[in-house]
Amino acid sequence: GRAGAGVNNIPVEKMTALGVPVFNAPGANSNAVKELVATGMLLGSRGVVEGIEYVHSLAGEQDEAVLNKTLEANKKKFKGSELSGKTLGVVGLGAIGSMVAEMALTLGMDVIGYEPALSVEAAWRLSSQVRKADTLSALFARCDYISLHLPVLDSTRGLINAELLGAIRPDTCLLNFARQEIVDEQALIGALEEGKLRRYIADFPSPALIARSDVILMPHIGASTDEAEDNCAVMAANQLRDFLENGNIRN
Repeated sequence: GRAGAGVNNIPVEKMTALGVPVFNAPGANSNAVKELVATGMLLGSRGVVEGIEYVHSLAGEQDEAVLNKTLEANKKKFKGSELSGKTLGVVGLGAIGSMVAEMALTLGMDVIGYEPALSVEAAWRLSSQVRKADTLSALFARCDYISLHLPVLDSTRGLINAELLGAIRPDTCLLNFARQEIVDEQALIGALEEGKLRRYIADFPSPALIARSDVILMPHIGASTDEAEDNCAVMAANQLRDFLENGNIRN
């Protein structure tokens, strides 16, 4: 049993050959990831990170009057824009993606979703206010923010490629709190350097992206909350117990 979503770090084929069922805990950490996506969108819309770094650079200033005057003179450098009225594209409308879509609606955003294999359960979770895109390129062409919520499969590895990134509107912000492998890194860097993509915000640091001014990276903390860890552990334990006691196989 894996206390988390996905089985990318488990040798499932080997386990299957041995007759060992593999359980995971999808959805148990959804709220934790959703809240970090909200954080990412806010960091991508305002000069919060840059502003904090600027304030830290003034640590040696002891005169409060001079400090306040300096801050007032320079705060315009960190002006941003509001999320309300902007359009968010959600790629993948599973447990996390549907929560992100609902959260964005409460922030006053327009939401467009893309999910080629939308389950009945997922459809029931979705608000009728979420518009559906028929293709990924259509979604990429219409959004100010795009948030990725896909598993790593052969069909999704490198899915966000140069062709898709070429379809985005100027000033777009791309958020990836799903899996690093679904974004083609060279295509991403190309889009950033050509100014097609304003900012990339992700939970997966890599050497080529660290320290770029147009990238905000977090140390894979999407599910790092006390609540998410408890929820995942309880779900995994309950599934294992249900299998051992009743023979039921879920997730």
